[in-house]
Amino acid sequence: MTQIIQPFLTVANYHLLEQQMNKILQTLATTKDKNVILAVRGIVDSEITAKLVLSVEEAQLIEQLFNVTDRVQGEAYLEQLKPYVIPFKAVTPSILKSLFKKEKKLKLPNLEEIDLQQICYFTWDDYGTHRKYVVIEKGEQFKAIKGTISNETIKGICSICNRHADVHLFTTSVKGREIGTFTNHSNYICVDSQQCNQHITDLEKTKSFFERITQ
Repeated sequence: MTQIIQPFLTVANYHLLEQQMNKILQTLATTKDKNVILAVRGIVDSEITAKLVLSVEEAQLIEQLFNVTDRVQGEAYLEQLKPYVIPFKAVTPSILKSLFKKEKKLKLPNLEEIDLQQICYFTWDDYGTHRKYVVIEKGEQFKAIKGTISNETIKGICSICNRHADVHLFTTSVKGREIGTFTNHSNYICVDSQQCNQHITDLEKTKSFFERITQ
């Protein structure tokens, strides 16, 4: 009897596998040296092993990555993985309004356009007020974060995904211990939040960043 595998990959895990697969495909496209290819496959195996704790059945599914030799096979493999991805928890307009209840004129995003299997954190921008709203999962609950975004865009390293990209300054403000005092945290983050989400391969680092800027 075949054991049914339940979803076991976080969105970040899925992106990690996609990135590691692309590393192999790029190597295959640029060299015929078997030793180089073998070395890259070994590095990929180490990266995956270090990040994922898998059952025997789950490991057998992931190991199929090493059979991919071209882009068509790669796309098919990623499609095969999607049923095993744990999506970001569904959010509704009422949930978002309750999370940001102090925002009287909260402009909500179009929720139908968001693929919950592709995001590690939920976010949208209100360009009229230069505000950015972020929702992360914390246990079984959501945590809401808001801040301001600058107009200036530069090339730099994003504090969320740690990749080089077009970034702008994101500033959050937290109440201090003394009445009337505030602590501001300013960090450069990706202008394109969708691209930022796709670059995340370590969910704990992402959660730690958001925890850090709200304390």
